[in-house]
Amino acid sequence: MTLPKLLAATEIHTRLERIFTPGLEMRRNLVREMAAKTVFVFLYGGMVDGADSYLRPSHIYFFTEDQAQKTGDEDRMQWLAQSRKPGFRPEGSRWYADTTREPIRDETIRFGLLHLGAVGRLPGVAVTSSQPTYFLKADFASLFNPDLGEAALEAAITKWQERHLTPAARARMALLAAGRMKSDDEVRVDCPDGTVAKLSPGPSSIISKAVVEQFASSFLSAPALLWLSESGAKVRYQDEKTAQALGLDIDQSKVLPDIILANVGDTGKDTQLVFVEVVASDGPMNQARRDALLQYITQAGFPDDQCLFGTAFEDRAGGAFKKCLPELAWGTFVWFRSEPECLMWLYDEPFPITHSVRHEAD
Repeated sequence: MTLPKLLAATEIHTRLERIFTPGLEMRRNLVREMAAKTVFVFLYGGMVDGADSYLRPSHIYFFTEDQAQKTGDEDRMQWLAQSRKPGFRPEGSRWYADTTREPIRDETIRFGLLHLGAVGRLPGVAVTSSQPTYFLKADFASLFNPDLGEAALEAAITKWQERHLTPAARARMALLAAGRMKSDDEVRVDCPDGTVAKLSPGPSSIISKAVVEQFASSFLSAPALLWLSESGAKVRYQDEKTAQALGLDIDQSKVLPDIILANVGDTGKDTQLVFVEVVASDGPMNQARRDALLQYITQAGFPDDQCLFGTAFEDRAGGAFKKCLPELAWGTFVWFRSEPECLMWLYDEPFPITHSVRHEAD
């Protein structure tokens, strides 16, 4: 049996972060230290497709740092042979406790690496069986070859992603990657009226740009931008003429969101206002913000039943959304730059669940 060349667990961790870039729903479980050590043990024991050698979760949580330092082929083969014997425990301090069995088996392997085709499994064996059943797929294992140069590694990663990740996942990852920018890059926003607004560089500006250019065109039939601001209460765009025509007095001294859009109808009765908070770290459309905006709308004389409130985030797997989720106000929507054609609603009243919004629109 020929063992594959071995990368350190820290280097495996780095490559996992390149393989599973932001935008992949299950990324958190695939790029943490536990996932890197799981892949390390697979490679350490040569548990790769075609080698007739298989892994069970206990191989990982019984593994030790002392054993990880023994990287010679003879030490690795000896560990593999010994690990097949009942009661065997490598010398040294264990990596994990018995309580990590489910996170390793389910979160990391079963619903992570196995689901994406990075790991294979012997058929006909129960998931809870103690029998070794898992192995690394050869194309995934090859991504951790220490001899790969930068260009070859990048090409191999791209090829694996194209084969194993869904088009939706790749599109989401690509959108997030496209949002990365240099610290001194200004963000140019193409407004519905043909003008260009310039925002300071930063993640909030990237989201704001997407709200104006993508969200508005996707969800509003006749979009107009009435207000665009950024951190520090800096006004970057204000259409006072259209706002006044709609009966809305935009007063900078009032509590205003980051973006105010209008869906302009034929009359005032079919025109809607859309208030959007942009969140890269904090400050969502919570109940207090929604109440304050409703009071402002009422004072302006605009019908509150023609107003929509929402929060725009970078990605639903991102830390900002997870942090702000408990604060989001009922009766508002959530939109993600990484999935521009989708919208999440937080319904605040019962509705017929079998009658979808998509069906209503048909």
